[in-house]
Amino acid sequence: MRLWLLTVIMAVILAGCGGSGGTTATDSGSNPKPDETGTDPGTKTEEAVTLKMFTAYADRANGPGKIEQEIIDAYMQENPNVKIEVEALQDEPYKAKIKVYASTNQLPDIIQAWGQPSFLSPLLDNDMLLELNPDDFSGSNFVAGSVDGFSKDGKMYGIPRNTDYAVLYYNKKIFDDNGLKVPATVAELLDVVKQLRAKNINPVAINGMEGWTLPIMFDYYAQRASGDFTLMDKAFNGEISFTDPTLIQGASDMLAFADAKGFADGWLTADYGTARNLFGQGQAAMFFMGNWEASLATDENFSEDFRQNVGAISFPASDKGSQTDIAAWYGGGYAISKNTKHADAAIAFMKYFFAPDNWPKKVWQSGAGTPAQKFDQYLTGEETELQEQLIDIFTNMTSSAGTPLQDISSDEFKQKSMEIHQQLLSGKITPEQFAKELDAAASKANAK
Repeated sequence: MRLWLLTVIMAVILAGCGGSGGTTATDSGSNPKPDETGTDPGTKTEEAVTLKMFTAYADRANGPGKIEQEIIDAYMQENPNVKIEVEALQDEPYKAKIKVYASTNQLPDIIQAWGQPSFLSPLLDNDMLLELNPDDFSGSNFVAGSVDGFSKDGKMYGIPRNTDYAVLYYNKKIFDDNGLKVPATVAELLDVVKQLRAKNINPVAINGMEGWTLPIMFDYYAQRASGDFTLMDKAFNGEISFTDPTLIQGASDMLAFADAKGFADGWLTADYGTARNLFGQGQAAMFFMGNWEASLATDENFSEDFRQNVGAISFPASDKGSQTDIAAWYGGGYAISKNTKHADAAIAFMKYFFAPDNWPKKVWQSGAGTPAQKFDQYLTGEETELQEQLIDIFTNMTSSAGTPLQDISSDEFKQKSMEIHQQLLSGKITPEQFAKELDAAASKANAK
């Protein structure tokens, strides 16, 4: 897949403060100055406005959802004429309900959006999103390439919020107590799985019921078999087949992991929250998920013992793929409904949200994730060990996967590809059948 993320790795971490013309508040307050947010008292109206905002950050008390809510609350306090009503659901229920809103042409004013064709294309094809002016966000210091997934035909329709990449979280205490070595290769990972199972310990928690993490794991196994992240795009586009020997090998290696009971018991019926809690409560040794789970180290829903012992590694290597080859992409963000009656108010809030001292600073310093904006000026030296490990994984990246397989086309292809992965990993089809079914799904998607 695309290697675009390589060009921005050092821009995110090492770029000087003189980025793209943005300014940063220097007063002692936690919020930007009015001229940095688009909410200058001299220009804002006092007309009462209610904005409806729909987000997939369901947990409003922890992690990025807490930061999102804090920024919303601060904005309403500074702008008492504006009321922001929040509806929040987890990812998959969110995506189901956004289809309902879209089918009745009643999108909320501000919606969470993913800069990926499977989510954005149906909304753009039906002319449901407001075109945005990039100049409105020129001071937000977005890293190069981060807006691309939210653009079409040179026009901008959304704003990126996160830089995402998939890692393997692990419980250091479980590893130490059982004399286990943290796996550096896929062979070592398989060996660790077998040792954990021999001790009746769940190896890897994953949200198998929802399915979207499974193609991301396949990205890793396919790259480790081939040394090349671009094969997935080539197979989808018909340049090669998913029956390519290296892709079959990747599928076989992933199936071997599943056959060894590498996934936690009940993985196929586990949603995101179930998998996260299984790991956070010490009932699984590892958790395959994205870097946005940096807040595992600070989430008070879990024990202090767990928070002090959670670590992260990049996915284990092979003789062809390095641990510096990372499944990384720009993920969630926001878009504004074209039918909103309060476009100016929605844009003003988005400018405020992405002001340098708001989202990028707060989400990083809270350990809740990695923004799609430059944040080097907000490194405090007091980052959690987990944050340091995650940023080390990111800064050492030498190649990246780009948009995950399930998200590069239509929603129909997404659902079918996830289902095919579930069938493979539950033993219902062979790697060869898996590859042929992916070929058929890709061919159907490309024919439309």
